[in-house]
Amino acid sequence: MAKVKNADLSLIRGKLTKKSPVINRVRNGRQHSYIAEQPSVPPTKAQSDHRKLFGKVNSIVNTLMANPEQAALWEQRRKEFNSHQREIFSPVLYKTARQFAFAMVSKQLAPGNADKRPKKPLRQALPRGLKMLVKPFSGLSTTELYEILKARFIVFYTEQNCRYLDMDDIDYTASHIALFRQGQVIAYARLFQGDSPEEWHLGRMLTIERGQGFGRRIVAQTEEYASSQGAKAVLLHAQTHAVPFYEKMGYTAYGPVFMEADIPHVAMRKEVMIDE
Repeated sequence: MAKVKNADLSLIRGKLTKKSPVINRVRNGRQHSYIAEQPSVPPTKAQSDHRKLFGKVNSIVNTLMANPEQAALWEQRRKEFNSHQREIFSPVLYKTARQFAFAMVSKQLAPGNADKRPKKPLRQALPRGLKMLVKPFSGLSTTELYEILKARFIVFYTEQNCRYLDMDDIDYTASHIALFRQGQVIAYARLFQGDSPEEWHLGRMLTIERGQGFGRRIVAQTEEYASSQGAKAVLLHAQTHAVPFYEKMGYTAYGPVFMEADIPHVAMRKEVMIDE
């Protein structure tokens, strides 16, 4: 029998709805009304996980918004994001910096998000015959540098017909991340610090052998290295056709489409966190 509590309509008039399970009884010649209490149902695992995630995200966003500099930075990112969304006629817009920060942090912490990196560095889990290289320019051997520049020439100059000076002075201060097989580069990217020590830039991303996950390995290794150097965010300029790839890796596009080396690009960004 369902538990009931006294809810005399004469005392709580207006507080019951038509959907309230009311039981009418007569006692001592007087009519009383009761509300049947619904038995409590424990939350499902999915509901519990959602509440925990909500609480964690809310705590992080409260901390961010309490800092005026962080709040201003998130407001700037929100405006850039909304501007880009309007250009591509997307209905996804955020009214406040807090809403935008909450959505971005939620995306970062959501279960199964691509931002979650493995406990062990990817170079330890490489298939046999592959070698991951992470070196500054001064640490590259003549052969390694030759193979890297050859791979960049094949992809950007020969395949994409980009007529620009690929070997810029940024290479001197950048770290070079390359995946080798039998001495030849099959995937590559470079990483260098931006104006802020907390923001690093990923560039010259390429894969020679496509469709085998080598690009994801390079990006993840680049983020891991950037995080170890104190970076809190990785920025990049993605060719528009590559935007879905980077979105799967956890990056968010912002700002308008622009031309770089006669190819349409979009600025993208991802917050990176050091694993505890």
